[in-house]
Amino acid sequence: MLSCVISGCEPQRPAVPAALLSSSKARRAGARLFAEHCAICHGAQGNGEGLRGNGMMPPPANLTMPPWAQRRHAARTFLAIRNGVGQTAMAPWPMLSERQTWQLVAYIESLGEGSSAGGRRQCTNCRSVRR
Repeated sequence: MLSCVISGCEPQRPAVPAALLSSSKARRAGARLFAEHCAICHGAQGNGEGLRGNGMMPPPANLTMPPWAQRRHAARTFLAIRNGVGQTAMAPWPMLSERQTWQLVAYIESLGEGSSAGGRRQCTNCRSVRR
């Protein structure tokens, strides 16, 4: 499933609500949801260094790096949240409404804005950071 999430082979990709993703109100709501549900694994900064993430194999995704923090991958991020990611500890979150899931996507997208990867990139297979 992880390779499908990254490569875009998921069936029925949802339509991306561009206006919602650009909304500061949606990003603030997404930040609250992230702090409540996601930071324990992905870290408060979304860098994959959360308390519960220690020892996970593969480790939680660094959401500040591509493909997660890119608008063109918003539908894939949405599906990863809704359906989970196979062969990882990323469980599905069907209890979140569709709107809440898009708010999370909006916030995750904002994590990569204005940051420099410092020449680093994330491996799409194991999600480790490489130079």
